[in-house]
Amino acid sequence: MYKVKRVVIGENKTFMGGEDYLKQRGIEVVVLQNAECEALMAKFIKEKPGDWNEDIGEE
Repeated sequence: MYKVKRVVIGENKTFMGGEDYLKQRGIEVVVLQNAECEALMAKFIKEKPGDWNEDIGEE
């Protein structure tokens, strides 16, 4: 619909998203596994676990 050709993800160790869904629709998915992104996510989860759980649909 929006003609997205590529999605670049900083890291997906923290939470695996819809990568397979995108790939099945012909969208190129690049996962960087960037250490800085991983550190930022770890910091966010540690500092705001309630927000994180809400974002991923956990209680």
